[in-house]
Amino acid sequence: MDVELSDNPPGSAKSVPARVGEAIQDIIRKSGLENGDKIPSERTLSAMLAVSRTSVREAISMLEALGLVRVEVGRGIFVATPRRFAPVDQWRYSQTYSLKEIYQFRLAVEPIALRHAARHLTAADVRNLRTLSQAYAAAAACQDPIAAAEQDRMFHDLIYQRCENRLIRETLEGMAAMIQSSQWAPLINLDTLHEAGEEHMKVVIALEAGDLESAVEALADHIRRVGLRCGIATL
Repeated sequence: MDVELSDNPPGSAKSVPARVGEAIQDIIRKSGLENGDKIPSERTLSAMLAVSRTSVREAISMLEALGLVRVEVGRGIFVATPRRFAPVDQWRYSQTYSLKEIYQFRLAVEPIALRHAARHLTAADVRNLRTLSQAYAAAAACQDPIAAAEQDRMFHDLIYQRCENRLIRETLEGMAAMIQSSQWAPLINLDTLHEAGEEHMKVVIALEAGDLESAVEALADHIRRVGLRCGIATL
């Protein structure tokens, strides 16, 4: 297999789970594996891709959250097809916090983070948010949940990075793994994959118009709607 990665390629904006996840998907395609077929072990994938087993494990977690693989303890990892159901019962951090609690936290904190980020968002930042929203829409149109997940992550991360309140920013950074997993959760449903991109664009349009209150409300509405797509009736 001629796929090879490094853990930290210079200048790469993609996260480790996305880069390695895409490479694993490439292996699945090139090997002709189909739904229910077993894929190589973490150890084998690590050697094939020249990345750490931790990186492979993170990628497998992403692919599992997106419904692209199925992990069976003691048996291995199997190809799966994206399912069309609410993912709330599949939340991997349920022993720590429920998915509903994460979305309640995000609804309480992320709109405030945007409010504190607004004065630091440059015109180039807002253009980047538009580009990310458009790239998300393109990924959704191709029904590519890995690419969509990356655009979603970068959209929200840009807002976090510009937040001037260090406590909010560092709290969000400290919960990055759970927040990222909560972003993956609704993308398992390909029928509604496009909706987040449309909601992101409403935030962008409001920012472009200089209407911070509408942008904050659009972000809050986005989080509520994503919660609904996860099967959470109310936040």
